Amino acid sequence: MFPFVSVFAQSEKPYVREGNSYYKDGDFENAEVQYQKGVNENSSSYEASFNLGNALFRQQKFDKAKELFVNLAKSQTDPKKAAECYFNLGNTDLGLCEQTLGKQDFQNAIKYAENALEDYKNSLKHNPYDKKTKYNYLYTQKIIDMLKQQQQNQQNQQNQQNQNQNQDNQNDQNQQGQNSDTDHDGIPDDVEKGSDSQNPKDTDGDSIPDYRDPDSDNDGIPDSVEAGEDPKNPKDTDGDGVPDYQDTDSDNDGVPDSEQVKVIPQDMAERILDAINKADEKVQQKVKDDKNAKGSVKHEKQW
Repeated sequence: MFPFVSVFAQSEKPYVREGNSYYKDGDFENAEVQYQKGVNENSSSYEASFNLGNALFRQQKFDKAKELFVNLAKSQTDPKKAAECYFNLGNTDLGLCEQTLGKQDFQNAIKYAENALEDYKNSLKHNPYDKKTKYNYLYTQKIIDMLKQQQQNQQNQQNQQNQNQNQDNQNDQNQQGQNSDTDHDGIPDDVEKGSDSQNPKDTDGDSIPDYRDPDSDNDGIPDSVEAGEDPKNPKDTDGDGVPDYQDTDSDNDGVPDSEQVKVIPQDMAERILDAINKADEKVQQKVKDDKNAKGSVKHEKQW
């Protein structure tokens, strides 16, 4: 009996290897087909199921990926594997958050983001020392705060339409004052611009000054995370006089921050932020259209 069981248990391996080959080439559709064959051959194969979930995720088939990762996470007795499943489940819920934002459905977008937060929390219960999960947890908290702010803005649009022109002008002045925060990272513009406001700092040299750049040092970690608990006085972990959000090696350990943390796919993070911004722009445009001869209300944001 043992030789038969052994052969049966390994019968999915050729499909998994073939799927891995497609996956590495970026052909996620064919990778999905091969991984599914592996699962059909051996439904208890963790590798085939886990990789199938990844292939679904990469095709933005988030509903199917979520169902798979939920079932896979619940069935794991190995803490490391359970942590991996919950981590990917968190990323998948963020994917659903992104898709929902495209419909300007802030309520459900917040729900999916809160689900992601819970997923990362479950992942940390199984693997408390994982840096990438801790980072994703903090990042998702920031996303939730931004979404709730947008939801509140959306709910307040009718009241904002009734504000008089003097109030609009005052709001504009406040946005341009010392407390303005153009990129909404919590760090005031006057801090990010540096000593010469006419030539504001551009740490990563991407032609976007730091006060308009949510990732000033381009290390993949948002300034809002690196700024710490007091963004007006940004954190400087290694005490070298360069705050973490402008320091590509914030702990001075010789390993760039961008290589230490592999987190939410960067393209997804950028799409979520862009979706929030576009959703707000659509709301603002509707307000302008409704006001007609009364003039426009200016509350534009650049995330």
